Amino acid sequence: MRIQLLVLLSLLSLTNLINARPFNLEYEYRAFRARGDAKQITTKALKSYELVLTSDSLAGRETTKPGMWKAAHYLANHLEAAGASPLESAPGFLNQYPVRVKNITQTPVLELSTESDTLRLSDSEQFRFLPMWIDSETKGTDTLLFVGYGINADSLGYNDFSNISVKNKILVFFSNEPVDSLGVSRITGQSKSPYGSGRAKRNRMRELGAKGTIEILQADTAQTFTEQTEWLTRFAKRDQMSLPVDSAITPFLSFTVSWAAIDSFLMSHRVNLSEIKRKIDLTLKPHSFIMSQRAFYDIHVVTKIDTAVNVIGVIPGNDPSRAHEAVMITAHFDHLGEHDGKIYRGADDNASGTSVVMALASAFSKAGPGPRTQIFLFFSGEEKGLLGSKYYSDHPLWPLADVVAEVNVDMVGRNAPDSIFVIGSDMLSHDLDAVVHTAARWTKGIHLNLRYNAKDDPNRFYYRSDHYSLAKHDIPSVFYFSGIHDDYHQVTDTMDKLDFEKMERVSRMIYLATRTLNAMKNRPSLYTTDAEVH
Repeated sequence: MRIQLLVLLSLLSLTNLINARPFNLEYEYRAFRARGDAKQITTKALKSYELVLTSDSLAGRETTKPGMWKAAHYLANHLEAAGASPLESAPGFLNQYPVRVKNITQTPVLELSTESDTLRLSDSEQFRFLPMWIDSETKGTDTLLFVGYGINADSLGYNDFSNISVKNKILVFFSNEPVDSLGVSRITGQSKSPYGSGRAKRNRMRELGAKGTIEILQADTAQTFTEQTEWLTRFAKRDQMSLPVDSAITPFLSFTVSWAAIDSFLMSHRVNLSEIKRKIDLTLKPHSFIMSQRAFYDIHVVTKIDTAVNVIGVIPGNDPSRAHEAVMITAHFDHLGEHDGKIYRGADDNASGTSVVMALASAFSKAGPGPRTQIFLFFSGEEKGLLGSKYYSDHPLWPLADVVAEVNVDMVGRNAPDSIFVIGSDMLSHDLDAVVHTAARWTKGIHLNLRYNAKDDPNRFYYRSDHYSLAKHDIPSVFYFSGIHDDYHQVTDTMDKLDFEKMERVSRMIYLATRTLNAMKNRPSLYTTDAEVH
């Protein structure tokens, strides 16, 4: 060991010792030792996994569908062949869980009306309905409250909800946020800020007790309403899923409407959308008011309970004092399935991450057990709202208090060949962050990009993959991610576009990180104060 330490120190130049931060000699040594085993991971193996995961027979691996079950059995067989074992608390590698599935059975109806006039909107051309929070037939007529951009940013001096009550009303709001001529947010000064997110706005309005929302999609774009909302059309055609809850869900309506579809109607009733928007953009003062129009809606949704599955296997640790602790490697294996005769293969999202975790399972098995138990966990339901990871974190098969760290791999096969985005490694633990950076230093041809590594990043990637379900339970978690591309959630996300050399480098880097986490003397410590973060 002494000779190995001398070799290690000779490989680390004085410049690296000074500039490589965070730095820890134990982590450097363990990553250095693991390099040889990492070479077992090859592009050939990764390609063989991808070929199966993106095949016609798996039909896009949509949660609860036959393709998901075929993929789950394929992953279970791989874990068994790699030498992993089922958990003692589980009947096998497959961990089933219930999901609530709902479908829209009739074309939704939305009408805006006054005492003398009615505007009936045409579905698909003029409005879209999001069924996330509706579980059954919902029909009624309610008061409309216009709330500007629907933004609550008190700390920045802007709040569309100040001095108004939104409870039991349907809130009408503009998409996006006030921006200047260069597209920079006038609220935050950023080119893109989290306050413009329609999802965040709806979640906030639901928390405030609103009955529903109507988002007016702004017309200042080269795209038509149909083009802008094409993803909503696909979304509405697919099964909507959630985890069953003990009590009935509180209905919450969510519509997106075309500016052109309602502009002239509102104008005829003394609501000038363009003028209101101009005033808010110019003054940054809210312009909220009860509208004379009311909304009538008629929604038909049916709900059933179905079954989904996660796949989990372990390589038990060999240190009696640490084997009860576990390092978890995760990836979601589901994608969007088959629709309108087209297979959404999800080669990058997330057959790439699934293939990497399969390769890691084989590499760990060949290298032999580490001091801690190594868990390999493949989630379904990620594309439906992190369902598999949420269910697992609520019903863990290994005590969450004994999971020392989680490494999540989601979309790692595209974009820059020599870099990978890393998200969350420093959110809860300096030690995890140090391990992640150490593994990168010992991996040739790949470096870390921290562009999206912030809780307030407008893309909200930290909250959008399965690691977040574990991070919420104070488990130090890191998310490896190669970024969004034009084929994201399209039928064109195919195997031929993957960079397998990059995937090999990323896999080897993740192997070094997880092997270090498994073998390090002490488990990664959590921050004790907010001041320790960053």
